[in-house]
Amino acid sequence: MSDDIRDESGPLRHFRMGRRTVLQSLATGVGAAVLGSQASAAHLHQVAAAESTAPAAGASPHLFLDQHAFDTLALLSEQFVPGSRAAQVPEFLDRLLAVESTDTQKRFMQALGAFEREAREAHAKPWKALTGQEAAALLTKISTQPDTDPSRHAFDGVKGAVAETYYSSEIGMKELGWDGSVAFAPPSACA
Repeated sequence: MSDDIRDESGPLRHFRMGRRTVLQSLATGVGAAVLGSQASAAHLHQVAAAESTAPAAGASPHLFLDQHAFDTLALLSEQFVPGSRAAQVPEFLDRLLAVESTDTQKRFMQALGAFEREAREAHAKPWKALTGQEAAALLTKISTQPDTDPSRHAFDGVKGAVAETYYSSEIGMKELGWDGSVAFAPPSACA
């Protein structure tokens, strides 16, 4: 077995349990943890396999999220990083979640639930029914909470997953200046 307990990279790393937490949990007997090495290549293979599975007629086009959760994620994605829908960020995260551990899936769904709770407490309606102004006001409120607040933790995690996914996409990389080349020309100062 590898020294690595879990590959801690990727857009969903905010929802994974870290090595220290896993080891403390095992040492103290507080909770159960799933141990195993998960190499990035194996993880990408699982994502590709999940992508190639076509849904049955009448089945949900999503691999993990139900329609309500997908719609909420799609709206949040656009609110965090405009252009996320065009880059298919929610679709990618849905496919990635389909091959993640149950614990990671649970933490991601709890994060989406935190946004739902905030919307229902403030406006008595789900996140996807908020107006643009209501959503912006709630995002501002949540983002200014202390780091220890569960809603703030959900905000940071979902925003991080969306931003990393977007800026790893072709659209996002071009926004950052990538011109489609495999490698950039050396800077003139290096000549």
